[in-house]
Amino acid sequence: MRIQEIFSFIPISVFLCLNYSALRAESAKILAVFPFPGPSQYILVQPYLKQLASRGHEVTVVNAFPQKEKVKNFRDVPVLEVHENYAAVIADIQVQRNVWQDMTFLSDFFSNVTETALKNPEMQTLLKNEHFDLIILEALHTDALYSLGRHFAAPMIGSSSFGTDIIIDELMGNISPLSYAPQTTIGYTDHMSYKERLHNAFSQLLELLHLRLVHLPRQRQILKKYLPHISEDIWDLRMNFSLMLLNQHFSLSFPRPYVPNMVEVGGLQLQHSSKPLPLDMQQFINSSNEDVIYFSMGSNLKSKNFPPKQLKMIVETFRKIPYKILWKFEDPQLEGKPKNVFISSWYPQPDVLAHPRVKLFISHGGLLSTTESVSHGKPMLGLPMFYDQMMNIEKAKQSGFALSLDFNSMERQDFEQSIREMMSNRRYSNKAKEISRLYHDKPMKAMDLAIYWTEYVLRHHGAVHLQNRAQKMNFLQKHSIDTLGVLIGCVVVVLVLVDMIIYNLWKLAMGERVKKEKVQ
Repeated sequence: MRIQEIFSFIPISVFLCLNYSALRAESAKILAVFPFPGPSQYILVQPYLKQLASRGHEVTVVNAFPQKEKVKNFRDVPVLEVHENYAAVIADIQVQRNVWQDMTFLSDFFSNVTETALKNPEMQTLLKNEHFDLIILEALHTDALYSLGRHFAAPMIGSSSFGTDIIIDELMGNISPLSYAPQTTIGYTDHMSYKERLHNAFSQLLELLHLRLVHLPRQRQILKKYLPHISEDIWDLRMNFSLMLLNQHFSLSFPRPYVPNMVEVGGLQLQHSSKPLPLDMQQFINSSNEDVIYFSMGSNLKSKNFPPKQLKMIVETFRKIPYKILWKFEDPQLEGKPKNVFISSWYPQPDVLAHPRVKLFISHGGLLSTTESVSHGKPMLGLPMFYDQMMNIEKAKQSGFALSLDFNSMERQDFEQSIREMMSNRRYSNKAKEISRLYHDKPMKAMDLAIYWTEYVLRHHGAVHLQNRAQKMNFLQKHSIDTLGVLIGCVVVVLVLVDMIIYNLWKLAMGERVKKEKVQ
C-alpha cells in the first residue's frame, strides 16, 4: 500500500471508530437473572455479561455460580440453594414417562427454580430497594420472572440457550411452520416424513396446551405470592420482550423465519483465540504419535455416575483402541484405567477441541458442545440423553459430521466400530471443516452482535418499534384461525344452500314428472 493510501485511510478509520463509540449507550444499571443449577445457561452468557460490564455498565447477576475473583462493574447475587437435590433431578430426567408427565416434570423443576430465585433474601432486597434500566434473563419456563420488566419499569432482553421453539416463538410473536420446524425435544430435523410431521404437530400443540393448563397457573401463583402489587396477568407480562438472543446459527440447525428482534448469536460463549492447554494435558498428548479423542458428557451428566455395566464397557473399549483419550471423569480414581486414557474433572473444552491432535469429540450433544465442535471443525460421536441433545446430534448426522449411539443400550462392538470408523474415514472430519467454514463466514462475531443489539435496546428506550403485533394476539388470532374459520364456514354455508336448492329443484322436477305420468 502506498504512503498516500495509508494516510487517506486513517481519517476513515478514525471516523468509523468515533461513529461506533457514539452508538454506545450511556452507562446503564442492568439486572441479569440466570438462577439455574445447571451451568450451561450461565456458561453461555457469562462472557457477554462481563463484556457489558467492561463497557461501563453496572451489571448485577442473580446466579448459582458466583465469581471467584471480583470483576469491575460486576456484582453477584448468589442463589446457591437451587443446587439442593439437583443431582436427583438429573437422575429423574432419565426415568421413562409419557409426554404429558415429562412436561409436568420439567414444569415442577422450573417452577421450583423460579420460586427459589424470587424468595432469595438478596433478591428480595433488590426488588424493594433498587432500580434497573434493563433486565436480561433466560427465557426458559420461568414466566413469573418476566414480571421484573414491569416491576422495574425496564425493557427486557431474553436469552435462549437452545435457539427458539414454539414457546419462545409465542413470546416474540414469531411463527415457525410446523411442517419443518421440529419440537426441540423429539429429535427430528427440518427433514420430516409425513408421519414425523404429524407427530411434531401433535407434540407442539400438546406443549401449548400443557403451558396453559398446568405451567402458567403455577407461575401465576408464584407471581401473586412474591409480587402481589403487579395487577397485570402473567399472560400479558410474558409478551413484553424487546429482544431475544438465540444461541443458534443456521449452519448448526436450518434456515427458519425470525421477526426482527430475534437475533442468532450462536457461539456467544466462545473466545476468539485458543489458549495453551495445561501442562499435564499437553504432555499426555505429546507423549506419543497417536491421535487423540476427547470424551465429555457435559456439565450435568457425570461420567463417574455411569451405570457400572456401561462404565466397564467404555473402559474396555478405550483399552482396545489405538488412540489416546482425554476423558472428563469427575473422580480422581478410575478402576482399571487404561494407559492411553487421561482423566480430569475439568477441561478447557474449546482449547482442547482447538488442538490439532484432537480428531474426534465423543459428546452428549448439548448445543454448547455442538457449537464448539463446529467452531473448531471436529466430528462428533453423539451419545444424546435428553432435551435438545437428540435433535442436535440428528442435525449433525444429517450434515455429515457425526454418528450417534444409544448410550443405554450400546454394546462394546458398536461403540468401538463407530470410533474406528470416524477416526479412519476422513469424510467426517472434512465435512466438519466444511460446516465450520459456513459457521465462521459471517459479517459480525456473535459477541459484537449481542452487544450491539443490547445497547440498541438501551439507546431506543426498549425499542418498542421492533415488537410486532402478534406478541399481543392470542393463538387463534395469530394463526388467522378465527378469520379462516369464518371463511370456511361461509363456503360450507354456500355449499349447503346450493345443495338444498339443487335437491329442491330435483324434488320439484320429479314431482312434475310423477304428475304427468298419472295424467297419461
